[in-house]
Amino acid sequence: MSESPATLDPTKKPAGAMTMVYQDHYFLQRWVDYYGRQFGREHLYVLSHGDDPEHDRICEGANVIHLPRDPTMWRMERRRWGINSQFSAGMLRYYNWFIVSDVDEVVIVDPAVAPDLVTYLGRYAGKRVPASLCPFGIELIHNPEAEPDPLADDQPILSRRRVFRANANYAKPCVLRKETGFTIGGHANSHQPRVLDPHLYLIHLRFFDFDRVTERLAGRKDMRAIMAADRNPDAVGRAWGKDLETFLALSKGTAEREDAELPEFRKRMVEEQQHLHDGKITFFGGGRTKSLFRLPDRFASVF
Repeated sequence: MSESPATLDPTKKPAGAMTMVYQDHYFLQRWVDYYGRQFGREHLYVLSHGDDPEHDRICEGANVIHLPRDPTMWRMERRRWGINSQFSAGMLRYYNWFIVSDVDEVVIVDPAVAPDLVTYLGRYAGKRVPASLCPFGIELIHNPEAEPDPLADDQPILSRRRVFRANANYAKPCVLRKETGFTIGGHANSHQPRVLDPHLYLIHLRFFDFDRVTERLAGRKDMRAIMAADRNPDAVGRAWGKDLETFLALSKGTAEREDAELPEFRKRMVEEQQHLHDGKITFFGGGRTKSLFRLPDRFASVF
């Protein structure tokens, strides 16, 4: 981690991050290791959903807060994003920037632009600092034939997996300068206007490795059934319902070209954004790219 540049408020630390997690030990280890290098583990906050001693082991040196887990998972996502909004609001009393993400998501900066997040975010200064930033959302897509090397715990994920599709839904407004209220899933918040940062990327690991993904998504189907209880399963967990089928289809694709910027897609995201709830909430347009692309080699060691 590099030396901290001048911050917007010298009485606050440059940046911190939080996530809420249930089990998902592999993703938590990657999340803590990455953000620990960026900010220092003492500036990480992990809401451990349920009594999981493995979270304490993985997060040694970070701040772990144990939350009770309702086995019925009633309104789980609504509760989760409510506490994410409120907890991050409190942390912004002590940090200039605060990142709120799911455990299978990390925010990176293009290494051609800055060596780390603290350096990059420190360049936002003055009276017109955005209330929050939206990294460009990309989902790693693993085709075992195109990227046959297995992941290694001592090697960056991007050294083995760099094929992706862009997904406007994961350009989440997750890099906060001011407190906000998130929508369920964190895909939007109450800040206006939305700012798509030109050099930040949100790496989503939902489809990043064939073996791990197929095992994890099969478990998500079981979780969805629990959440439904005596209701129609189609009424809950819609975002998880067809993930496995979607991944199996995507995992056969190959990258069209090496390209991290995708300027036309970024333009469409902004031009087709939708303003809802009397203009108080905005979602990017553009959907998802039909083609797959590959991050350039310069990203290989970032995460």
